[in-house]
Amino acid sequence: MAKSIIVSITAQTKMALHAAKHGFSNPIHGIVLGRTKSTSSAANANANANNLEVMDVVPVCHEVPTKPIVDMALRLTDAYLRQQQNLEEGVKIIGWYTANANTSTIETNDDDDDIGELPNSSACRIASSMAENINDSDGNGNANEDFVLLLVSTSRLATCVKEDVEDVVLPICKVFEKDKSRAFTLEVDDGRVITSANGDGGDDGIMVGRKILSEAMQQISEYSVDGGIFDFVDHLTECGQKGDWIENGFVKQFVLDSAR
Repeated sequence: MAKSIIVSITAQTKMALHAAKHGFSNPIHGIVLGRTKSTSSAANANANANNLEVMDVVPVCHEVPTKPIVDMALRLTDAYLRQQQNLEEGVKIIGWYTANANTSTIETNDDDDDIGELPNSSACRIASSMAENINDSDGNGNANEDFVLLLVSTSRLATCVKEDVEDVVLPICKVFEKDKSRAFTLEVDDGRVITSANGDGGDDGIMVGRKILSEAMQQISEYSVDGGIFDFVDHLTECGQKGDWIENGFVKQFVLDSAR
């Protein structure tokens, strides 16, 4: 039975803000953090499966990524996770995320969803390399099977700035797994992708998630001079002054406060 992929609203909000900050003029890239999780939630049709939980993301860059940037960001993130194991047991690097540049010509369907959009070649190449090289901490050999590539949807992101919160389309991203050629071009059916807000993956979680994303896009993006979020390249460009690129604690706290 195919596992479900549970994507937190914290992760979705960070990806949305990262993409919005750079206006899709350049591709954005980042690291996906999470863990495998057994769940008995009634909202999850695959209750007996070890599902994949996307808990957070780490923004890396807003340009075509170079190997030194990717390698350094991965090493620093891995070191951070090792320090945090007492707080978040089992959390590890489980994927990569991206948003394509210059997607204004992407065709959409009646539900305002992108048709046939695939992750850019850089993201696919990085995801394939990471899936092959990152060792599974459990030693069970399933590291490659629990690795995903997330693509922020241009059209879904646009729904976050509509006046009616119910128009917001979640999840904000499409999820891709390996195809038979081991490239990350196999799109996961939306029925397997669950949005989780404040621990709730049901209808209440969807409504809370829509509210949080809508508020984040309208308030943080509009009133914050720096877009409210920083990536690793921002950190390097500002000579280390943008020190919160791994946690982006301001966004995380915004999500927590909005969920109450």
